[in-house]
Amino acid sequence: MAGNGDSKKMAIIASKGTLDMAYAPLVIGSTAAALDTDVRIFFAFGGINILHKEKNRQIPPPAGMEMLPQLAKNINWAGIPEMLQMCRDAGVKFVACSATMQMMGYKKEDLVEGVEVADADRFIEFAQESQSSLFI
Repeated sequence: MAGNGDSKKMAIIASKGTLDMAYAPLVIGSTAAALDTDVRIFFAFGGINILHKEKNRQIPPPAGMEMLPQLAKNINWAGIPEMLQMCRDAGVKFVACSATMQMMGYKKEDLVEGVEVADADRFIEFAQESQSSLFI
């Protein structure tokens, strides 16, 4: 194992606010956690809405993929709020970018339960220890 040898680590940055870009870090994160990986997802810019209690229920599909919500439903994929819970249950940690929250006027109470609010430097420390880092 790379790093300090204690555990596998994966750092994911979720930076976009469309449905495809919401599913991607949650599916990858929960899968990695199921494979005994310490996973942290850093939500910044448009990605912060994935954590927002109200906005995560209406994340838009990307242009040209308006059928994505129905396709996901057809194969019994959970919605974003349920995916967040699945990730939490698997041990995935959520980190909200404090600067993005300030820009958007969000408070911690606006976000789902269990979110850590931190500056980018705090997440970078974890990412530097990780065997893999993904920018989604």
